[in-house]
Amino acid sequence: MVNEDARTTRAAAWRFLIVGGTNTLATTALLVGLSYLMPGWLAYTVAFMTGLVFSTVFAARWVFTSSGSKKAALVYALCYLVIYLVGLVVIAVIRSFDGPEFLNGLSVLVTAPLGFVAGRIVFRERQREEPSA
Repeated sequence: MVNEDARTTRAAAWRFLIVGGTNTLATTALLVGLSYLMPGWLAYTVAFMTGLVFSTVFAARWVFTSSGSKKAALVYALCYLVIYLVGLVVIAVIRSFDGPEFLNGLSVLVTAPLGFVAGRIVFRERQREEPSA
């Protein structure tokens, strides 16, 4: 038998995949496109900030079903500052190997899971639960 916490975590993970997947596809495309126009770190910064706004708006209410207080949104944004720095390190490593600009998109393989964990921790208070199957 699956406990309720595992069920809600699984449901949140699916919602995160939908919202996060949409966000990731859009911001990765933005990152790759901008990487041909500006330095990788700047392209990453612009794409990341765009994604942070999207994520902050949708993560609390839809993904993690929390009230999304201003305090929680601030903590979530601060978590994303750390995630941003991790992503910059990934970009720097990619650049150190002189890989093509499109490889900057690989940074999401590290940052996306960190975003889910941060949201799950920050927005742990839920206002609605998934119906039992």
